[in-house]
Amino acid sequence: MSIKESHTKLRLFSTESILKMKFIFTCFYSLFFLASMQVHADDISQYRYYQKWQSRPNSQDKGSVYIRTDDPCITVYNKNKDSHKRYCQMEPSQLNLEKSYPTIYPARINFDGANLFFLVAAPWAEQKCKIHLGREEIQCEATGR
Repeated sequence: MSIKESHTKLRLFSTESILKMKFIFTCFYSLFFLASMQVHADDISQYRYYQKWQSRPNSQDKGSVYIRTDDPCITVYNKNKDSHKRYCQMEPSQLNLEKSYPTIYPARINFDGANLFFLVAAPWAEQKCKIHLGREEIQCEATGR
């Protein structure tokens, strides 16, 4: 038996079959990887309030302002800084949405593109508040009601 004949007999798989096996292997593990990833998108029912943060109607989003059903605080997402800031403490008053919810809660929310205006409904000391989104500041003052 010549060397060429013995080499041909030792070759178990052709190049074409090896490529097919690699392709099947890659497809199998790609599908396995995709199936194991858990894709989770928020549902609108998870929000009590949601507003895109745009300076003008057709401009790019700067972020968003929202109140989730599982969190009474107001959250501002700043897309440029990739940050989420929660507003629970109503400065300078001692009202705290996180600690006193559902006794106190934000109401009559209005957004002008740079500021979020709202009332903090509290039986003993209603507050009129403003969050300046760009400066990340909150200001509140008593309404006298």
